Amino acid sequence: MSDLKISVVAEGNEVVVRQGAAAEIHQPGEVKVSNVTIGAVVEFLSKKDVEEGVILDSVLVYSYDRLTMDLSYGLSVKNTYLISSIIELNPDLEAFNINTGKRYSSFELADFIKMNRHLFESKSVAMELVSALKNIKANVNKAIEASRDDRGNKRALIDQVVESNIPEVFNIELPVFKGCGKVVVPIEVVLDESLDCMLLSPDLKQIVAEESKILIDNELDKVKEMHPQLRIYQK
Repeated sequence: MSDLKISVVAEGNEVVVRQGAAAEIHQPGEVKVSNVTIGAVVEFLSKKDVEEGVILDSVLVYSYDRLTMDLSYGLSVKNTYLISSIIELNPDLEAFNINTGKRYSSFELADFIKMNRHLFESKSVAMELVSALKNIKANVNKAIEASRDDRGNKRALIDQVVESNIPEVFNIELPVFKGCGKVVVPIEVVLDESLDCMLLSPDLKQIVAEESKILIDNELDKVKEMHPQLRIYQK
């Protein structure tokens, strides 16, 4: 014989007796929203149901190093909202593996550049670079054969061929971060004695630091204008 389940619910001036399983009671808890774009905090705080009383019980923490803004809305209530926003690098930029130490063969890099020539400031420069990379090994071998240097200074010959055939710097033009405007990023091609290539950009780290600070500061200004009482801390 199964157990009889009865629930009693008051509705107005009547008492309703219901047979069967009672509806599950859901208790409020933290609401976490993670890995969203940097504008998510402003988007959340701009809504009409955001209460000034709860703002006094909230904290915003930002970090220029981590490229993050984290809002804890209503610290002492059961249903605290935790909004974790981040500035994300453009996947097209990450695909270049600039300053990562990744090595390409000259043919691999040539093929990669050919497939991504739409990101170059000049497509003609991109295709010239493709041609130079595909011919670099043959040109180096010719230079070695023609050299009368008995010491076999291969490194110097490689440098000469590279200087003669590959641009010292080429530019790509693309957003550094998702959802942002395009910027110009200068890149250098560095070849080792095996003719493997790496992409370097001394300017990229500075560009990332400067552009991300501008983005975060703009968001902070909007937050301060909407809710000047909100506690804001740098991490």
